Amino acid sequence: AFVDDILSLVLFNFVFSLRGEFDAIKPIIGVVFMGLAMVMAAKFWPRMINGVLLPRLPRRGGDLKVTSEDEALFFVMMALLIGYASITHVLGTHLLGCFFAGVSFASIDSASRRGHTHHVWVRQTKKLTSWMIRIF
Repeated sequence: AFVDDILSLVLFNFVFSLRGEFDAIKPIIGVVFMGLAMVMAAKFWPRMINGVLLPRLPRRGGDLKVTSEDEALFFVMMALLIGYASITHVLGTHLLGCFFAGVSFASIDSASRRGHTHHVWVRQTKKLTSWMIRIF
């Protein structure tokens, strides 16, 4: 299903670029960005977050629900989501950027903390998600 999602988003990007004057360069740049985002998701982001960012954070004492690592991880998630969505919005559709922002965090978890990144996302967006579902 992963390949199907990617192909659908690329086709969606091409369809959105057809409105107004057709500019073939934007969808092509979008596909190049997709390749770059995939390489970064596999090679750069796991090393950057697990090897550089999280070890440098100060430890807070006490029994906290949300640790400083969780806060930093969620901040990076939101920054990457907004950044990728903004870039791909200019190239056709923001959905491609949102998808690859999510994919970028698929391999962040270590073997001892499987599903932790997903848990951080769900816990931090739970209240907003419940309100958005009501509006929808």
